[in-house]
Amino acid sequence: MEAFRMERFFERDNEIEVTGKEKGFLGSYYAARVIANMGDNYVVEYKELLEDDERTHCKETVMAHDVRPPHPNQTLPSGPRDYSSAKKKFGFGEQVDAYDNDGWWVGIVTGKKGGFCTVFFETTWDHIAYPVTHLRPHLEWRNGRWFPGKNRGRFVAENSYFSHELVECILDEKIEQEKVKKSEVQRDHEHHRMQSGWELKIVQSRTVWA
Repeated sequence: MEAFRMERFFERDNEIEVTGKEKGFLGSYYAARVIANMGDNYVVEYKELLEDDERTHCKETVMAHDVRPPHPNQTLPSGPRDYSSAKKKFGFGEQVDAYDNDGWWVGIVTGKKGGFCTVFFETTWDHIAYPVTHLRPHLEWRNGRWFPGKNRGRFVAENSYFSHELVECILDEKIEQEKVKKSEVQRDHEHHRMQSGWELKIVQSRTVWA
């Protein structure tokens, strides 16, 4: 068998992505940096994955063929309701990476509505709606170059599981959830503003009586 040939060497502190290959992590990518180059493998420190103490970044030794350069569009969403790039457009059947659980997961766009897309994950058979800001085009790193992901429109169109009614239901539920969250944030903000106003009035009142 021909020995594995590294397509690119990475040195200490290089930004990379690590491909998840273990059960439950297939089709996922995690941002990391190189701690040490060990030849056939690397010691890496993950950017988003934390230890149980929720403060220390996870470190791991990974095989060289599971490491690739950062995705050209590696910007992470700044928050769960980050709509700063809401003009992103993804087509039906397009392969995308969805940001979830501190990593990027490969999926297929099955529908879109109001700034959200439904994404189907073949490795888990999950079907979830995401803001478009939590998606990026899926790219494959081969022979030192980036290649676009396959269009799976035919697979989606020929599978009765992806009915229009189901996709609409998932999208509508997600949109409603986001409306509720937005309302809660606005209510909390208004409560904080009113509380700050009352505290200021109390301070001013004490100043006058003093």
